[in-house]
Amino acid sequence: MLRELIDALRTKCAPGARALGLAYEAAAIAARHRRVGKSWAPHIAASHQVILRGAARCRKHERVLVIGAGACFDVPVAELAAQFSEVILADVAVSAVARRWQRRLPGRVRAIAWDATGVLASLAEGRRTLTANAAVELFAGSDPGVPPGGDADLVVSANCLSQLGLIPADQLVAAEADDELPARCAIAAARRHIAWLAARPGVRVLISDVTRLDIAPDGRELARRTIFKGLELRAPDQSWRWDLAPIPEWSREWHRVHEVSAWIDEPA
Repeated sequence: MLRELIDALRTKCAPGARALGLAYEAAAIAARHRRVGKSWAPHIAASHQVILRGAARCRKHERVLVIGAGACFDVPVAELAAQFSEVILADVAVSAVARRWQRRLPGRVRAIAWDATGVLASLAEGRRTLTANAAVELFAGSDPGVPPGGDADLVVSANCLSQLGLIPADQLVAAEADDELPARCAIAAARRHIAWLAARPGVRVLISDVTRLDIAPDGRELARRTIFKGLELRAPDQSWRWDLAPIPEWSREWHRVHEVSAWIDEPA
C-alpha cells in the first residue's frame, strides 16, 4: 500500500487525472502485476502479438501511438521502436517504465501524459457538482482532438477502453447515489473512443476486455458480466482469456478472469 501511494505521487498525470484517482489506479495495476505477473503472461503475449500484427499491416512506419500504454506490460515497445521512427506512449498517468523507455531510446520513444477522453479536467472540476446526466453527456460529447505528435501510421488502444469512463465516474459525488453511473459513463466514453479511433487515417488496433468472469477453483463459471451492453462491435479478429486476479488476489473463493478481444482495422 505504501509503495503504491509513493508511486502514485511520483506519477506524471494529464490534467484532472490525479484528482479522479487515476494515478493511484495506475500504481495499483503495477502492484498487481508484481504479485500475479505469471498469470498475466499469456494475456501479455497475446497483446504483443496482435499489436505486431497491426504493425505489419502499416504502409508506412513513421509513427505509432499507443493509448493506455501504462507500465508497458502489454506493449512490445522494443519491437515497435525497431519498426517505427517514433513511438509515442500515451496515458493519463505516465509510468516510470514508460519514462525509462524514453530515456533509453531518446528521440525514438516519447512518454506523454494525455487524456484520451478530453474531458477529465472538466470532470475533476465538477466532481462535486455534476449531475449524473451531465456526467454521461460530458463523455458522450467528448473529443480529445488530434493525438499527441499528430496522426500516426498505427494507433493502438491498449486495454483501456473499459476504463476510460468507469474509474473517473466512480470518483464523482453523483455516483454515491447512483450505483450505475460509472457503467453508463463507461459505455458513453467507449462509444466516443471507438468513433475517434475510426476517424484516424492509419491502421487501428483496439484491444479491450469485454466480459468479466468469476471462476471457481474447479473451473466452474460462477458469474459472467458483459462489460459493453448495447455497444455494437463487429466480430473480433482475435480473442483470449486474461487471468486477471487468481485466488486469493480478490477472493479466496473464485478467480477473476476477463475475456479480451482485439480488432485490427485498416484505412479505407
